[in-house]
Amino acid sequence: MVLIFLVLLWATNNYPVTPLYVGNVPKKNLDFFKNWHCLGVNEHIDFSKPYKINVGDLPLVVWKNPLTQELTTTINICDHMGSKLDNGIITEAGCLKCQYHGKEFSNKDKFGETMLFEDKIFWSYEADRPSPYSVPFYNNQNYEKSILTIDMKGSLLDSAMNMMDIRHPEYVHKFGFGSVNPPTNIHQYLYKNPENKLLSDKIGLSFEYQSNMIMRKMNNNAKVTNNFHMFMYPVFSWSRVSFDHKHLIIAVNMLPLGTKKTRWFVTICYNYYTTPLQKKFLEMMAHTILNQDYIQMENQHPDDRLKMTMLLDHTFPNEEVLSAIRVMFNKYQYPTIEDGVDLYKDHKMKQKIAKLREL
Repeated sequence: MVLIFLVLLWATNNYPVTPLYVGNVPKKNLDFFKNWHCLGVNEHIDFSKPYKINVGDLPLVVWKNPLTQELTTTINICDHMGSKLDNGIITEAGCLKCQYHGKEFSNKDKFGETMLFEDKIFWSYEADRPSPYSVPFYNNQNYEKSILTIDMKGSLLDSAMNMMDIRHPEYVHKFGFGSVNPPTNIHQYLYKNPENKLLSDKIGLSFEYQSNMIMRKMNNNAKVTNNFHMFMYPVFSWSRVSFDHKHLIIAVNMLPLGTKKTRWFVTICYNYYTTPLQKKFLEMMAHTILNQDYIQMENQHPDDRLKMTMLLDHTFPNEEVLSAIRVMFNKYQYPTIEDGVDLYKDHKMKQKIAKLREL
């Protein structure tokens, strides 16, 4: 037995394990768990008790250490006899105590990394970047901020394509910001990394949009707005509406909760409409627009094989960005409980290797 341990120790020291590839998780889905996923809005969560949330079918529980304010996430299943942990007790020492038999979980039992970023809670199993994508102007003191949450009855793919679709406002948002006048001066952007290779996870879109009468009154009678949309695969998008040095930023962090259910965390930043009454009106308009999107997302067909075979067989002009998103999502699979099983095995293997290195 000692010989086996020595051999394993030598192997781990001389052949470092590539992160996220120890277990049997398919690479296609491992990459998804390397992203930062928004789990909730900080001020909307009662951290006097554990907070439960799913990423796909993976059940997680988050708690805050009352002494250090440190956030910890683990799987919402006790590894003793399978009890859920979200009804556990947060101890004075900052541990999460299972109510069934009293097992305590500390930060040493964390499953992935958790952080508070721009007033939202984010989690990643093993992050491929130090922090989540930032919302433009979020930390600018001249901008007001609001964060809204809505559960859409559409898939993550439906949600992503909706973010970059410049045609649907005329129909879905005709009683909001939509206009019968089509966008003009349309440009679509691909991005390259420092090695001059095309990035496969980012795409941009700019255009000018002629406002309807409602929006024109809101926008200081500006007839045309300059717009820019950005999508970062797989769960983040932001857009900017600009006129007369005024800017409205709408960013969306998307969290898949079902094959046809996606939670949108919508962050709004703006440097106009700053009085309490104006802010309330802008939030009311945002709720109206999101409710219109909700109706359309509910009308989307599930992402079955037939839909995926037919999707974008027909395209309108200037929809290359939608085709690009469709290609991006070729590597996406909805996170299932089987992915959770493989992630847990990967996690346990890493723990064993860490212990061997301590010998």
